[in-house]
This record gives sequence, structure tokens and C-alpha cells, in this order.
Amino acid sequence: MDVARLAGVSIAAVSRTFTPGSSVSPKMAERVRKAARQLSYVPNNLASSLITQRTNIVALMLPNFVNQIYSALLSEASLRLEEIDKQLLLFTPFNDSDLDRTLQRMLEYQVDAIVIAAASISSHMAALCHGRDVPVVMLGRHMPNLPVHSVRGNAEDGGTKAAKLLLSGGGKRFGIISGDQTYMTMVERQQAILQCLRVTNDIENVAIVDGKLTYEGGYQAALEIMRGEDRPDSLFCLTDIMALGAMDAIRHNLNLRIPEDVAVIGFDDIPEAAHESYNLTTVRTPVRQMIHHMMDLISLETPQDPPQTILIDAELIIRSSTRSAHNNP
Repeated sequence: MDVARLAGVSIAAVSRTFTPGSSVSPKMAERVRKAARQLSYVPNNLASSLITQRTNIVALMLPNFVNQIYSALLSEASLRLEEIDKQLLLFTPFNDSDLDRTLQRMLEYQVDAIVIAAASISSHMAALCHGRDVPVVMLGRHMPNLPVHSVRGNAEDGGTKAAKLLLSGGGKRFGIISGDQTYMTMVERQQAILQCLRVTNDIENVAIVDGKLTYEGGYQAALEIMRGEDRPDSLFCLTDIMALGAMDAIRHNLNLRIPEDVAVIGFDDIPEAAHESYNLTTVRTPVRQMIHHMMDLISLETPQDPPQTILIDAELIIRSSTRSAHNNP
């Protein structure tokens, strides 16, 4: 009202001036902005949301930043949401027992949508979000029988492609540096690898060690696997960050060559994987495609529509940490 009075325009004209995409003449907009500057006026989006019932805030839940793939998801989501004048509100629950409380806090901020990466949601909270017309999108995880959307890379396809690549490079003895088995992505990758090894080459004896989803865990897991009987000549690491630790252990602690003595493949395609010192072959997590589909799902005009499940094919990124078929020793 004060800005409208000083600018000599209607309150509606002030509202249109500060609403992206609204129709207002350049001359009137300049008068309004000049008056706003004189009064040190800043639009209050929270107040506006009481009328529009939209805050233009999207909540994103990430488990941690140990794995750089979550940093990539955060960066891409922030960029895409900013393009449509939406703000990102980040939540990082302390542990799995804190998930429902974190989701409750998200709803208290009256967010327009909730995006959850690598975590789960209870049926109670899913129903609560659904009842408030707040769409929920799971990234990297599928929650069947719950009213939530799901967007993820095809972990089974990725595991199969990784196994076939190491087999084609002459792999005979295999090891897996695994991760938290409460993450369905870890389970699906590992199961696909083992299934392909059994079906293709009738391989049953595969050394499996938990790499704790960290660089340090991958380093120690590689030492354990590579110092065991029947040392593997091919190593699957279910995340790139574990693969980087494993490669450093193999080269600098065990003095073995990659890929001549042991081929190494990771999953995710984090930026460090392409660094010259690693040049890691990996199965890419389709971050941009996942965020693209997420944007479509949170923008649905009718949030009560049946939940959608989007599965993205795996993409193999071949670098020098694995042996090619024509270099099969």
C-alpha cells in the first residue's frame, strides 16, 4: 500500500511488478521499483503464499556429502529450480531414524514439493504428503505401493553392463567392494553383477567386502580383498568414491598395476573419476536426466495423479582402468 501510494499506482500494479511473468508496462514498473527503493521495500513471499497457497519452495533431502554424486544432484536441482523461480530448501537428516521428523519439518515450511535422494519414506508420511497435495519424488530409490514418484538409473542394467565389460577383458577372478545393503541401488547393482557372472561363466566364488561408501572404506576393502587367496584380477566398486580409494591402495600399497594386474570399475561417474590420475571406467548415474524428470513430476497440475516410476538406462563410460577385449591378456 505504501509503495502504491508513493508511486501513484494501484496495489495490483505493485503486485504485478514483483510477480515474474506478469503483464506490466516498463514505465509503470520503473515507477514502482523507484518507490520501492525509496521505502526499502522487499516483497514478502511468505505473506504472498497465504493468498496463493504456493511458497515456490522445494525441499530436498540428502543423506550426506561423502559421495560426490549428492553434490552433483544438489547443484543440478538448484540450477533447474532457479530457472523457474523456485527456491531449494536443503535437509540432511542425522540418520534413518530421523527421516520422519525431517519430513514433518519439511511440511511445516509449507513446501510445494519434496524430493528425497537415497533415503526412504514411511507409509504414514507418504499418506500425509499425499493428503496435503504435496508431491514426493524419490531419486535413486523406488517405493512400490506408496503414493510417491520415483526416478532412478537402472541399477540392474548397470551391473550387467559392468560385469560383461570385465568378462570381455579377460576377467577370471572377481571381487566386489560393496556398500550399505539398505540402499536398494547397492543391492540391485550387486545382484546383477553376481547373476551375470553365474550365467555367463558359471562363476560362484566372488570376494565381497563392505567399503562403507567412503574413500577410506574402499582403500581398506581393496587391501583385504587383494591380499586374500586367489587374488581377483577384476574388481567391481559399487560407487566411484570407493573405487578411488581402492585404486590408490592397489597402486601405492600393493604395488600392482591397473588394469594389467587388476581391472577396476566404479559406479556414478563423479568428476574425480575422469581425472588423469584415476581415469576410472564407470557406470554413470544420470544426474541431469533424473533432475529433468523430477522437474516434470513436481510441476504436474494434478498432484493426486497416480505415481510415476521412471527408469533410465545405464550408460557405460569406458576409460583406462579396465582392459578391452582386444587387449585381453
